[in-house]
Amino acid sequence: MRELIKRLQIGKWWYWGVGFLAFLWVLLRSGTNPKRITYPCQRAAMPFAVNWLLAVAAFFSGSLLLRKYAKFYGPLILIAGIVWFTGAVPELSRSRVNIPSSLPTWEVPDPVSLVFAMDNVPPTTGSLAAGDTTVPDEYLPDPAIDSMLMIMELKDIFLHQTAAHPTGIVGSDNVVVIKGNFQWTSRNTTSTDRIKGLVWQILNHPDGFSGEILICDNTQGIGTGINEGDNNSEDELQSIPDVVSTFYSKGYPVYYLDWTAFWAVVASEFSDGDYTDGYVYETETRISYPKFRSPSEDYYVSLRYGVWDSLSAEYDSSRLCIIDFPVLKSHAMAGATVAVKNWIGMLTTAYWDDRYGGWNNMHYVYFWGDYALVARAMAVTFPRLTIVDAAWTSAYNANVLQWLVNTEMLVASTDPVASSWYAARHILTPVARYPNWTNPETGVYATTLDRWRAYLADSLGMACTDDSLKMSVYGRKIWCSPYTCGDGDGNGEVNLPDVVYIINYMFKGGPPPECPELGYTCCTDNNGDGEAGLADVVYLINYLLKSGPDPIC
Repeated sequence: MRELIKRLQIGKWWYWGVGFLAFLWVLLRSGTNPKRITYPCQRAAMPFAVNWLLAVAAFFSGSLLLRKYAKFYGPLILIAGIVWFTGAVPELSRSRVNIPSSLPTWEVPDPVSLVFAMDNVPPTTGSLAAGDTTVPDEYLPDPAIDSMLMIMELKDIFLHQTAAHPTGIVGSDNVVVIKGNFQWTSRNTTSTDRIKGLVWQILNHPDGFSGEILICDNTQGIGTGINEGDNNSEDELQSIPDVVSTFYSKGYPVYYLDWTAFWAVVASEFSDGDYTDGYVYETETRISYPKFRSPSEDYYVSLRYGVWDSLSAEYDSSRLCIIDFPVLKSHAMAGATVAVKNWIGMLTTAYWDDRYGGWNNMHYVYFWGDYALVARAMAVTFPRLTIVDAAWTSAYNANVLQWLVNTEMLVASTDPVASSWYAARHILTPVARYPNWTNPETGVYATTLDRWRAYLADSLGMACTDDSLKMSVYGRKIWCSPYTCGDGDGNGEVNLPDVVYIINYMFKGGPPPECPELGYTCCTDNNGDGEAGLADVVYLINYLLKSGPDPIC
């Protein structure tokens, strides 16, 4: 015991120093924004800071009293230390999670669905936190969204519906409902950077945009809602209201609508003469969905039937475009929150006792169970496009901030099931605290997702799959087809003459690379960081001479 005490005395200054620095870090980092105290770095520093503060308090309040009763409280102190250690060590180890360095791609013959995946998403152009006309127009786009849509176009999936692309997703006169995920806070919500980028792309329709864009969610009376001050964005102050206000102040028809305002209002369809905002509930199927007048008051929208014309007394389903935009999260009950589960915010959980026989029954029998209510609701309000935001991934649970991982990835598909499977398998599961929840092949999520797929695909015949052998996955490498990344002289091969060609262009005023159809970036930005420079030349040399990774367009 004396030897142990002696060793502890040797390190006492280390304890006081580390404790003080931890306390100072927590104070300076979270003093102006208490919500930051739940961030991983703050969570890791908190035990040291609290212990130091308690030690200081004990010193000044009289440590003699503590020593007098130490023999009684010693076991309790030991137990508290063990509890702290088991809680703190996992938090300290979060920096060692196995974040995927890249996302796999593959092709299969006659795929049911196409999935598009991006890793190392580029930073956004600027913040819209000011929420007014002072925001420069160059801040409105988002390079990550722009890049994703370019990848999709190379496989004939176009965002804009035009005469040249009649199967495009968004028509020029559409009412576009972007169904985000805003029930919780901070990184557990859909990125406002990705949202603004999608909005800007829609507004720049080649035929002009005369419709309306609504950013929506139903947080079921719990959580934080859309108007949050601590957001999933590079600038945490950039909220959905800020994004909307910026576009609106510049004259664009962009709004947000929190369906929570009428989540418990029972309504009938417009065709029944009911013009109140509310949720339609079908007793026989137990499906529910919102119907409302848009914030501009120009449109009556039924999420099931489309845009209502009161003069002709008809719905126009072609004018309603729904886009599914979840954020990737682990989930203790369902296994994972991805594209299909995001549709719980499309229906309402109001009156769960009367409608479902209780809260547990609603979840385990109707939502996750064989009844597959989430898929049933999705079937009648099916999204034309799904984008999964995985810039940050919650590796533990829906409302837990301590287990957030900066995965910097993005997934898109017209199939919400396939995009859910891919994001859960290749982004979430490698970083998950409990992979047996999230793995769509062997975990809890495998059962949940397959029940939803079975209803959509087997029962209704919709093009949905959770089988990797029935989906083709594409990444940024397809940007360079028919050209090759790094092929500076345009001869169809990548070799040392291309290195010389690119060096002459970049540093000696030589001719530009021979890939004008794709832009010169395909040949000069070989490491995919969005910039062309000496690092790209080194990257290409490593590829050619040292078996380094393939060039990235």
